Amino acid sequence: MQRKFKCEIWGGVAVLIALCTPAIAQLPSNSLPVFITDQRVLVGRYHYEEKSDNFKIDVHLNADNTAPYRITTGPADSDFIKAEGFWTVDGGVIHIHNRPSLARLDPIGSPTLDPKVAISVTATNADGTPAEGLGVTWPNASGLYAMGDGRHVNRAAEKVPRTRVSIMRLADRTVLAMFDFDPRTANSFRFTYHPSDVEPFDIPAIALDPRAQTLEVEVGTASAKLRRVAD
Repeated sequence: MQRKFKCEIWGGVAVLIALCTPAIAQLPSNSLPVFITDQRVLVGRYHYEEKSDNFKIDVHLNADNTAPYRITTGPADSDFIKAEGFWTVDGGVIHIHNRPSLARLDPIGSPTLDPKVAISVTATNADGTPAEGLGVTWPNASGLYAMGDGRHVNRAAEKVPRTRVSIMRLADRTVLAMFDFDPRTANSFRFTYHPSDVEPFDIPAIALDPRAQTLEVEVGTASAKLRRVAD
């Protein structure tokens, strides 16, 4: 009988790769986390393996909070991704992050005045397609506004006071551009977005025992139990 596979996305420093793991490993988790009071317990190397498919995950949680990882996805020497990330702990959850390269937003021309809006912010990629994964906010705004289709608009009736506007990457709240907004002078702003090689990611994990001998890691909708191994 042919086995079914389900693909999840794990980011890397230079590329995004699709990791295909057996459906049997993708069952929803009902594991209960163990709260680790001393983060030093977490330091070590963790490994997960599906031998039949040569799928492996190796993660090192180092004492300096760096987190090198290697993911093998097939039998060929090139079927792997290796990168240097870092790890943090928030409550009972361990977070493994990557280190994407810099991203930037370049203004397009001078801001203009549009009487039909209170404020308009548009971001496109270098090829003209709408930018994704950005948000707009300012002090005393109702929140962080995700830029659907690369644009955020407040209608003219939705007054926006003189303020300082920030445009940020939603994945990690990195501020990519800031500008002073004065509704009397200009209210429409356009930018070109130059994203990083990969989007930032945050892979949550939980310890399943007080000595952190097993970590359960989420990858998209998947989960895998990584066992501690000797260095």
